[in-house]
Amino acid sequence: MINSLDVFKVGQPWPPADQDERDRIAEHQKNRKLYEELHLDIFPKYNAYINDKLHDDKKQYIIIGLAETATTNYMDLLLGEAPEIEAPKVYPSPDEEVFIDVSRDGIGLYEISQDGITAANPETVYLVTDPGNIRKVTAYVFFAEFKEGEKSYVKLTIHEPGSITHKVFWLKDGKLNAEVPLSEFPAFASYQVDEEGKQYPFGKVDNAPMLVVRVDNTLSSDRRYGRSDYTPSVHSLIEALDMAFAFRFETLAKFNRPIPVVPETAAPFDHALQRRVFKTENAIITKEGDPPSSYLTWAADLASVEREIDQLMVQLLIKLKLSPVLLDGQGEGHAESGTALRIRLIPTLSKVRKFATALKVAIPQVQSLKSKLDAALGIEGSQAYEPEDVTVHMQDGIPDDPMERAQIRLTKAQAIGTLKAQGVIDGATSLRAAIICKIIPKEALAEMVDDPETESMIAAATGRLREENSMNF
Repeated sequence: MINSLDVFKVGQPWPPADQDERDRIAEHQKNRKLYEELHLDIFPKYNAYINDKLHDDKKQYIIIGLAETATTNYMDLLLGEAPEIEAPKVYPSPDEEVFIDVSRDGIGLYEISQDGITAANPETVYLVTDPGNIRKVTAYVFFAEFKEGEKSYVKLTIHEPGSITHKVFWLKDGKLNAEVPLSEFPAFASYQVDEEGKQYPFGKVDNAPMLVVRVDNTLSSDRRYGRSDYTPSVHSLIEALDMAFAFRFETLAKFNRPIPVVPETAAPFDHALQRRVFKTENAIITKEGDPPSSYLTWAADLASVEREIDQLMVQLLIKLKLSPVLLDGQGEGHAESGTALRIRLIPTLSKVRKFATALKVAIPQVQSLKSKLDAALGIEGSQAYEPEDVTVHMQDGIPDDPMERAQIRLTKAQAIGTLKAQGVIDGATSLRAAIICKIIPKEALAEMVDDPETESMIAAATGRLREENSMNF
């Protein structure tokens, strides 16, 4: 791990010789290629199979793109209906881009600048961490390599708390050979920096924030950044599925193509080719005793391949927490109610809820930072505010059914009326008390758990039910 900015000085190797960071970036690159369905670049066995020229006319390059499908479905459920953000001023934010990175790379980055809020590519940043806390990033070093004439350069943008440093190095012999002034490049000449290449967006003040907000996917105690949804098992299952589908296609192409069986007289000898050639447009002349013409077909036994595909698909959907109902062709032509759909989407929705929790934390931080930066830069109409001033209301992305909602409201009203008649509750309405009494059907629970209640009434209803031994608790 990189623990100091000293690795970004003249004379140091480029890219940095830190193996942990090299492995992280290589992992992101591999996951991006899986997402972009460049399977031949990352699956060597599949590549060798497809590029084996023997019988290559029977082989078909087949891509099982369930990694991208999974991430797209997560995003559809997370952001298909845009969250409602309440703040003194709401700024455009690339939430979907960042959370695609969170899914496929395990880490997503918001970068806040005068120009707006952007999504930073995890493949083009180095994490400088605190030696005592591998998850605490003390600096984010964004890099971009480019060429001017015959020379190669790298531009570094170093985010630290309260400051942003811009540097350009000339690359030679795999090292940062020399630092080049920003003024020598038209694209960077307008940057307003001090003699060290630094900018202080909030002025030289203590406790100024860093203008990068990071979002991690699933973490464990030994990880310094989030775990990608494209785990090694997902990679192996997708490669196995690619191979199985391609093998099935090749087998069917070889053995299900009928071969004509004709008498010798139907295939005259071609002296140029030195072999007999059968031409379908020629009349077949037979003589007494010749066998009848026919077609020969081979029955390929693919039952084991079909079972393998089914088992691999089940395992892959489990690993990706992808409900089969989200795949094309599942339940085609059948409309389900919102509640029934939620039940079938439980595995996927549990995954999406984790993303939603992270998004509800990230959005207030990002919006607040942008407001503070604009206020510090004196941008007209800007007003600095805190994350606590931002409220985020998430949607679930499930299609709404007005008829179903009307039926649920009627069921609620009937249930509450029954509870009041029994003396279990009185006065105001308590929906959770109705849930406790199990009068409202289970399929309606998803619609009720988010409604506001009076906790004292719930406690009173629960205690009364216990006293009457009307239910087991």
